[in-house]
Amino acid sequence: MLGYVRAYKPELKFREYDIYKGIYCTICKQLLKRYSPFAQLFLSYDATFLAMLRMAVKPECVTLKDSRCCYNPLKKCKSCGMESDETSYCADVSVIIFYYKLLDNISDKGFFKKLLSILFFPIAFLMHKKAARLRPEAENAVRRSVRKQAETEKNDCGNDAAADSSASALAFLASFGFDGETERSLSRLGYLVGKFVYLSDSADDLSNDIRQKNFNPLIKKYDSFHDSGGFYDYLKSLFEMNIGETLNAYDALHFYRFDTVIYNVLFYGLTNTEMYILKKYSAKEVTDDEKSV
Repeated sequence: MLGYVRAYKPELKFREYDIYKGIYCTICKQLLKRYSPFAQLFLSYDATFLAMLRMAVKPECVTLKDSRCCYNPLKKCKSCGMESDETSYCADVSVIIFYYKLLDNISDKGFFKKLLSILFFPIAFLMHKKAARLRPEAENAVRRSVRKQAETEKNDCGNDAAADSSASALAFLASFGFDGETERSLSRLGYLVGKFVYLSDSADDLSNDIRQKNFNPLIKKYDSFHDSGGFYDYLKSLFEMNIGETLNAYDALHFYRFDTVIYNVLFYGLTNTEMYILKKYSAKEVTDDEKSV
């Protein structure tokens, strides 16, 4: 999870935003309590969405109460409390995912990204050890995904095949602990959101990956479409198809709460991410000079 899945604030009601931000703040406090202040750097709105999604399909009530930020005691906020199973689950998952993201950065060709990841690694290693012990199923799912991803990239595959391993991991993380139709629907939604995240990350990093000669499944398509100027339309069609399928998966779920906020994330939020990334290609930020490096 990389920060591409988040609510679009202008389309949220004040009450909805308070709930959304309250879950975000609760995960932040869970990271501090369970790990360290350093772990709060791992927090993302993707984890907030995961926690909210899992809470939304459970019949048990969710209570948010008034709280204060430990870094800004004068500011009031909402909080689910430290007893929330889903926020603690997503805090642990955030640590696991960040640890493997650091490993990926260390194997990357970018010097500064690699150096920064090496400096962070010893602390992340210790926290990951605890998270893996607390959430062995999540650890196994993410580890399998990373290994499968490495094998897939060796085969220089297309976008769908390249996205499958990370999408499958998010499908498991979203649906773990549920059963029946709810498990299947959460798995489908998680898979599609994971696929969107992978596509967004690939498109966002395309310029750097071309320059540094890293694997990116979109490079071949960029090469074939660039001269005709069709890459923007190709990428737009991928995003829109994915968002459409994601909304279909949303419709298949029964929500006890938070349905309007989740819809905001899956429609307005993902569309806003799409527009942000597509601007790079309408402005032709990936140049022929970068391509020839």
